[in-house]
Amino acid sequence: MKRLIAVCLAVVLVLGLGGVAVVANSDSHTVTVQVNAINELAIEGGNFTLTINSATAGSQPDPATDSTTCDVLWTTNEASKKITVATSVASPPPNFTLKVVAQNVNGGTAASEVTLSDTAQDFVTAVGTTIGNCDLAYTASATAAQGTGSDIHTVTYTITAA
Repeated sequence: MKRLIAVCLAVVLVLGLGGVAVVANSDSHTVTVQVNAINELAIEGGNFTLTINSATAGSQPDPATDSTTCDVLWTTNEASKKITVATSVASPPPNFTLKVVAQNVNGGTAASEVTLSDTAQDFVTAVGTTIGNCDLAYTASATAAQGTGSDIHTVTYTITAA
């Protein structure tokens, strides 16, 4: 009888542990990966000065240019974006003219050269789901009649809906 009870207990233990072991061998859960809108833009390079300091006698001052100092970099995972540009110098127009154009554009289409104003204007269009960049090419110009002085621009680039 003792032997029968021991065998029954052994069977119960094996069956009981076997059932627990089966449940513990596998389980699952759901993991959701959510990607939010990403629209990041940065200017690489620093502040600089464009100095107009020469002219040919009988002609307007020579423009000052820079196309090596700064780049714009961007990342967006949304379609139908563009990059705009504006200056902090309010209208009426500044004393001197400042223009910028996107060169060597990767990840969009360069707009025409922009004469900066405090109204945002298209700079790079057809931007979407990309990592992109471009070189900034600035040109400052003045006429002899405008005299001397300076305009200090804070130029802002913005990635926005097209």
